[in-house]
Amino acid sequence: MNIKNIILTTASLVLAVAFNANAASDDSLDDSVLDDSTLNEVTLDNVKITASGQLLNDVAQPIRVLSKEALQEQNGDTIGELLSNLPGISNASFGAGVGRPVIRGLSGNRVKMTINGTDSSDVSAMSSDHAPMVDAANADQIEVIYGPNTLRFGSGAMGGVINMADSRFHEIPLDGFEGRVQSSVSSADSGTNINASIDTGNGSWAMHLDGFSRNGENFRAGNGETIKNTSTDSQGVNAGLNYIQQNGNAHGIALSMLDYEYGVPNEDDDKAIVDPSQVRFDAQSIVYSLPPVFEQLKTQFTYIDYEHGEGTDGVVVGLFDKTSSELKTTLSLASIGGWQSDIGIQLSQQDLEVCHDHGGCPDIPNYSDLSWDGEQGSNLSNNVIDGFMFSHDTPMPITNTQDIGVFLIMERDWAFGLLELGARYDQRAIEADPVSILPSYRQASDYYDDKTFNSVSLSAALTWRLDKQKLGVSVSRSQRAPVADELYWNGDHHATFSFQLDNPDLDIETAYSLDLTWMYEALDYQLQGTAYYYDFDGYIYNDLKSMTDPFHGNVVYRNEQKDAWFVGTEWQFDYHVNENLQWFIQADFVQARLKEGSNKNLPRTPPLTTSSGIKWQANNWKVTTDVKYYAEQTDVADNESTTADYSVVNFYAAYTQPLQKSSVQLYLKAHNLMDEFGRNHVSYLKEYSPVVGRNVTLGMTYSF
Repeated sequence: MNIKNIILTTASLVLAVAFNANAASDDSLDDSVLDDSTLNEVTLDNVKITASGQLLNDVAQPIRVLSKEALQEQNGDTIGELLSNLPGISNASFGAGVGRPVIRGLSGNRVKMTINGTDSSDVSAMSSDHAPMVDAANADQIEVIYGPNTLRFGSGAMGGVINMADSRFHEIPLDGFEGRVQSSVSSADSGTNINASIDTGNGSWAMHLDGFSRNGENFRAGNGETIKNTSTDSQGVNAGLNYIQQNGNAHGIALSMLDYEYGVPNEDDDKAIVDPSQVRFDAQSIVYSLPPVFEQLKTQFTYIDYEHGEGTDGVVVGLFDKTSSELKTTLSLASIGGWQSDIGIQLSQQDLEVCHDHGGCPDIPNYSDLSWDGEQGSNLSNNVIDGFMFSHDTPMPITNTQDIGVFLIMERDWAFGLLELGARYDQRAIEADPVSILPSYRQASDYYDDKTFNSVSLSAALTWRLDKQKLGVSVSRSQRAPVADELYWNGDHHATFSFQLDNPDLDIETAYSLDLTWMYEALDYQLQGTAYYYDFDGYIYNDLKSMTDPFHGNVVYRNEQKDAWFVGTEWQFDYHVNENLQWFIQADFVQARLKEGSNKNLPRTPPLTTSSGIKWQANNWKVTTDVKYYAEQTDVADNESTTADYSVVNFYAAYTQPLQKSSVQLYLKAHNLMDEFGRNHVSYLKEYSPVVGRNVTLGMTYSF
């Protein structure tokens, strides 16, 4: 029996249990077995998952939540670095300024990034040098969501959803004010960081304001070398205004601005700078005053204006201009036959325009005044290598992508635990206009015909609670439509010093997955393990070719589509030595293979990692130390180099002094204490940007 049949059979069993389960109360169950605690996670039973509005205990599939305090303990500032200590999560770093999470070896568009439940809508999934416009400087918590709940956010999030939650929206009244100011300095990059937030209200109205400023110089690696072109400069501000009615209805608007500027290390030490900026407007309404059959109606609207320049030696040679809007409405139904249900519709539109010009890109080019007979351009035909045509003009047409999605999430208690079911249908339409490309570099006119993709995703998760044990199983059939850049990009990508080829023949990617989780909790220890398997029909991956481009001699990539599988495991063990001291150990491992070919290894697959450490807390003190080991990676794809193993030792200590109505905390962080040299196998730039050497951070947090 193949994996698809196993998954479909398991799904049938899950459904059979669901519809035959009695409605027995689970009051006799030990709720503590739902405590998914690790050293780095918030694990209280009533932690709220803000992206879905649920409590941690109300979901069958494990969800990891990092609190504001836990985020402070982590090294780095990018979202990928902050999450990289969680089992199964790697950091696709691109120097010090960029880090996008990789979950279970799955990256790009298979890991969805959201802010308060709506899409970040940047271009970080397009290439690893593009920073996610999700900054955790003033985050309340970050959630890593798996299983049926991912269908709330869109199709194709096979790896999971990363949701950042902050306080720009208030759903409960606030009287008075509260705030936080944090400042720190770091040694490896001579960095400075300051951020602040304040919330104030008078019962009906609540206002939020936060901001941050952060910068760093070129960092020093473990071998003592200063890595050129790794400086960073970032700042952002968020403001929100909310009105909370006496009946509980809450309405709010928010405006956010975020600016990054960071260097990209490279082989020739060229001064390569990327400077994305974004203005984001959000509106949210939650209505409880509904007929009894409904619990709440939540509507979210987001509009984003994004611009991104890529400069070399002071000239912006690449320009990305993207506007996007999203409308999502979720209707929560009251319990019907023991089932709690959410029905939603999600509409989004994204317009992407690109420029490439060595003389500079002041704007997106428009060649509508030039005649074109619809034939393939002569310059395109003159640059052919191994059957691939290379363009040296605007790398992709202007595209408009429209997505329509509807979803249903259902959950209920049953005799031994919790059951979740999810279904989602999506339609993606992509329109392409070659007006920004010179006719001599255009494909034939039918290349730009409209494309439509229809996808259906189904998911089910079931949890058994047996005394001190918790067993979970999740199965899914997930589909992902290709995105515009995967289909159409044909041109230089200067920030990565590479050439990306187009592949207009890409089709829908389908993944069948099976996820098993087991937890055991005793009085003084907890053990948790996860095993998973993904079976892909038409897996899309960026393949490094054996050629170089005819213009600059850079490496060449192309998105290919082949059947593949992923298998892996994550586990962790926490032991409470006494009421003050805790010891932990955790590990994760993934294998990723194509089903055919002489070399079946997929590129940039994370190596085996293990970590172990202790956590001590007493009175006003908290101390944590750990060592993380990255094994060598020798299972590499064609034209990909192996990566040696290395270890990183970390230390964190904090002292908190309560005041009358406030508190002051002083903390010290030390990352890579042994100053070891290492390379991140998941990074496209591992050869030019090794991991940061010894880095000591001193900081202070004032909360009031």
